[in-house]
Amino acid sequence: MSEPLQYITLTAPDGEIIGYAWTDGTQLGLVDRAASSSAAYKAGIAWSNRMQDAHRRGLTPAGVLALFSHEPGASPVTEAADMAALEELARIVTPADDQRLLDQLAPAGHPSWRELAEAYDALTDEDRDVTWGGGEKSPSGAIQMPYPVYSEPLRRVVRALNEVGAVTPEHRWMDNPMPEVPADGRLMTAADAVRAATAVVRGERFSEGTIAHAVKDGLLDAVVASLRAWAAAQGSTAGPAPSAPA
Repeated sequence: MSEPLQYITLTAPDGEIIGYAWTDGTQLGLVDRAASSSAAYKAGIAWSNRMQDAHRRGLTPAGVLALFSHEPGASPVTEAADMAALEELARIVTPADDQRLLDQLAPAGHPSWRELAEAYDALTDEDRDVTWGGGEKSPSGAIQMPYPVYSEPLRRVVRALNEVGAVTPEHRWMDNPMPEVPADGRLMTAADAVRAATAVVRGERFSEGTIAHAVKDGLLDAVVASLRAWAAAQGSTAGPAPSAPA
């Protein structure tokens, strides 16, 4: 870069950091926080659009940052060593980010927690076995794409995850890596369980077989065990949490 990287921090009225608008002297951009709320993400788009509009009207990138740094919700212009340093800031997950996901979960005592417990505890090995359909050739010669065939008991567990609020648009799963099964049978944090449930269930719509993979590698088990442990600690009727897979 020909000049030091300059940026301003953009903050929502409730204190949530939206992201970081930056310039290297020639380019103007925004690094948003992958863990931010859906409202903050939309606010970041609005900030970016306004800044780009000011740039198109003739302001230099540095001039745009200087102008917008005086607006409510924007910090003074600051320098960063490079883009990697700014991206590292944007990867920070705060306790407020975790709490926002927990706030999406059904309250203690809600019947959806008992439904999740009963649906999961009723699963058999046969229910977990995912077969694949498709591959047949139609009269026109077209071959049907393969698709996973999930048992009704497994579908019941997935529906229950939705009902307890563990699948939420407040986790922007496309902008985050797929959570992994914790090592040594440890439970996930409840917030990470929400992230994983959202990524698995929403991901199935875009990549069929995502749920099947989560069943095979134990991620689904870890999600349910972690959520039930959290719900039990809140005093719900989720029942004792099963042990997470080793």
